[in-house]
Amino acid sequence: MTNYSGIRNIMNSLLMFCVLCLMSMSVAMAGDAPHGGGKANRLWTQILRHRVTYIQDGTHGPVIYDVQDPNCPYCHVLYENEIPLIESGKLTVRYIPVALLTPGSLGEAAAWLQAPHPLFALQHFENIVGDAFRSENTSTLPTVPASASTRIKLHDNLLVVRSFGVTGTPAIIYRSEDGRIKTVMGLISRHRLVSMLPYFK
Repeated sequence: MTNYSGIRNIMNSLLMFCVLCLMSMSVAMAGDAPHGGGKANRLWTQILRHRVTYIQDGTHGPVIYDVQDPNCPYCHVLYENEIPLIESGKLTVRYIPVALLTPGSLGEAAAWLQAPHPLFALQHFENIVGDAFRSENTSTLPTVPASASTRIKLHDNLLVVRSFGVTGTPAIIYRSEDGRIKTVMGLISRHRLVSMLPYFK
């Protein structure tokens, strides 16, 4: 028996990926994208806001998107660098979970997204993952079987962030003061993060 629902989900994901690629290429070719309008604004307000599944921490300051794999040690360090800025009201971070690095990443990302309170689950995970990395024992980290819905969300997250040129973790996506959408891949020190604050829109 043909699984039309599964085929439809795959086709929708492929279609979304093609649209995202075309929109991202248009932004890259256009150069300056004016704040509040144009392709860059649509990417920011429609694609990132409504097409990715994220966990938000903070309600004040400029918004950035942080692409995180649960098994990425550098993602954990970046999280620790962001927390003081979140707590002081200088930054809002929307964490985009992906499952890229290890077989365990899927179940751990699912533990965030399927929790009754995803932000609390993320915070708890970050509180204990540092010790797990240092001891090289990640078997104690929270993990759950990923539902079909969660698998689709993580797959779509990956399609979206790749359309922005993100090829690994950690990475941040932000809108600059001139309206452009920019990405930074790799670990960002706390000092550099503070120095970038004026450039986040």
